[in-house]
Amino acid sequence: MINQPEATVEERQSMGVVLSDVGLGDQSFSDAAMRGMGQLRETGEWFVDYRELDETETYKVGFEQLVADGHDVIIGLGFACQADLETVATANPDQQFALIDAVSTLPNVISVTFEEVEGSALAGAVAGLETDTDKIGFIGGVDNELIQKFSTGFLLGAKAVNEDVELIVDYANDFASPDIGRKLAEKQIQAGVDVLYAAAGLTGVGVLETAEKNGVKAIGVDSDQSMIAPDAVITSMLKQVDLAIVEIANNVKADVFSEHYVLGLDQGGVGLSALRRIQWTEDERERFESFEKRLMEGAQ
Repeated sequence: MINQPEATVEERQSMGVVLSDVGLGDQSFSDAAMRGMGQLRETGEWFVDYRELDETETYKVGFEQLVADGHDVIIGLGFACQADLETVATANPDQQFALIDAVSTLPNVISVTFEEVEGSALAGAVAGLETDTDKIGFIGGVDNELIQKFSTGFLLGAKAVNEDVELIVDYANDFASPDIGRKLAEKQIQAGVDVLYAAAGLTGVGVLETAEKNGVKAIGVDSDQSMIAPDAVITSMLKQVDLAIVEIANNVKADVFSEHYVLGLDQGGVGLSALRRIQWTEDERERFESFEKRLMEGAQ
């Protein structure tokens, strides 16, 4: 009898992800994370599972379920989950966690944040060149330090190429209400805004749709959102959450337990999607490219 060699099966590592409050279908943050999870699955080296709030009702329950499942790393997506992640991480000191979009000092949590100011500054430069009224608008999901980075960068970039520009800012206090986004967008358009930028999750979808309905321009966020309002969206500020997911996986393989990684222009963590329906003069293009170069040099 001939002995057959035993088949070798490479053991996959395992990742669990608790998605942001809106969950899949937000056409923004969670969907970008899912792309990163898909990339890991395609390598054949990772098994990936996830939880959504509409299933677990609280972030804490989602984290506890994933701990019980025995994943190599458990990721919390978005600043809103930080308190619950840290509660569960403290109770499970031997479990590796990671937090995207906020910073934890716990010894078993990897933190990944983005340079939202840099990416939004590029978006602002586009808006500053595209506005005809010299009024541009920003609509944030909540008024906190993170979302303020988007508006700060947006104004910085716009002013760099158009010193006459004025920024109107509103906060929805809700990441999951397209209706609120529509109302705030209508208000800003009536005030003369002709380029809208929202960092507001599903609420921002209402902003983009309203821009298209009213024939004004819009800038998407996190993912390329041109499909939502193709006649309005001229570009999107990309926040590469998929890159963060892969970065975390690489660090878990390297046995990194507690580090803070910042992903900016240099690392490809933020940037712009393709510019659409833009016809700049040579002077305008030079102003944009000059600002982009200065921004890149400042990021190094």
